[in-house]
Amino acid sequence: MLETARLRLRRLRPSDEPELVALDSDALVMRHVGSPPGIRALDETVERVRQRIHADHGSAGWWILEGRDDGAFHGVGLLLPMPEGDDVEVGYRLARRSWGRGLATEAAAALIEHAFARLALPRVVAVVYPDNQPSRRVLSKLGFTHEGPREYRGARVEHFVLAADAWRRVRGPRPPTVG
Repeated sequence: MLETARLRLRRLRPSDEPELVALDSDALVMRHVGSPPGIRALDETVERVRQRIHADHGSAGWWILEGRDDGAFHGVGLLLPMPEGDDVEVGYRLARRSWGRGLATEAAAALIEHAFARLALPRVVAVVYPDNQPSRRVLSKLGFTHEGPREYRGARVEHFVLAADAWRRVRGPRPPTVG
């Protein structure tokens, strides 16, 4: 488990399924994440969520983002191998009620710190749909460098990179609280 000032990041559990299905079924949440809801049937969404819950990615993988004080569900974060190459992607998806509060930046920072401090990765990457300005701002705040457009799982996305040494120069050694 990882903790920040306001969040607890923990591994997915089967009991998280209803919130995850609701998150993946929200058209506004999903507009920048692959194919939008309505293209996939609900049973496909449920199966995709179940695969996430039971996937074993070692110290990487999917994380629930919940309120540290109240346990409220805010969304999911991820550290996953890219489909090609050796890079690991950092990502997040927030429930609408959690937008605009800095939680994406806070969660991504904890995942990045985990990637560098615990997993000893040399860098992390992120991919963003070109019109997803809020995520582009989050990545900018965190120090990512924009490397231009790329193909990613059949879509044209913007590719961003953050090297561990650049993270350390900007952030200094501040490991997240690990529980």
